[in-house]
Amino acid sequence: MTSTESAPRRARPEAKCPLRPDEFCNLCQMNVTGPHDCGLVYLVMSDPDLRSEWGERRHAAR
Repeated sequence: MTSTESAPRRARPEAKCPLRPDEFCNLCQMNVTGPHDCGLVYLVMSDPDLRSEWGERRHAAR
């Protein structure tokens, strides 16, 4: 490969939002790099009542 040729770029996988499974994580908060450091995901998953309600809504939507 010469210096003018560039290596093929790999597509970076897009993370799915765990709260909205049909949508990609659109990084709606500043300084967030994905669901793993999203404050909203953390709040919902760490609160037993919110997590239960989210689970019920997720199963009802199927």
